[in-house]
Amino acid sequence: MQIWHMEPFPCGDRRLPHHVFPPKKITTTQLGALAGVQYYKVDLEDTASMKKRLSAVKTEKNVTFTDVFTVSETMLDFDDKMEQFYEAQTQKEDVISLVVEGTCYYDVEPEDDSWIRVQLEKGDLIVIPKGLSHRFTTTPQNFVKIQRFFSRKVEGTQG
Repeated sequence: MQIWHMEPFPCGDRRLPHHVFPPKKITTTQLGALAGVQYYKVDLEDTASMKKRLSAVKTEKNVTFTDVFTVSETMLDFDDKMEQFYEAQTQKEDVISLVVEGTCYYDVEPEDDSWIRVQLEKGDLIVIPKGLSHRFTTTPQNFVKIQRFFSRKVEGTQG
């Protein structure tokens, strides 16, 4: 995972990094202090370790439902979906996502018009606290497979 402050008014392709200049990277500890976001690295190859980490997060966050969501150019109405994902939103429950394959960005807004970009890759688990403004996009590869975790079944999910 990499984390940095975004330029205030990013122009052009939102799938690009959009660092402030000069780049201002931050640590997972700083991200937690600034925005309350939690991060875990999950070894997807080590089944016992993975189950232990996921079990702890599921218990702590009262997770009762999961699904696997794939974002790729093969999606119906891909461009429209990407527009929707990039709209800033807040949720009534924590947003919990594990990247199973590919790479993506979650942007979080701890202060008005001050965005922090979090680049996630395979094995990165992020918990965005309820009420925190955030948005999502892919990298230029346009592919990510995410396991999502919910405390209740969410309309539109499968399973």
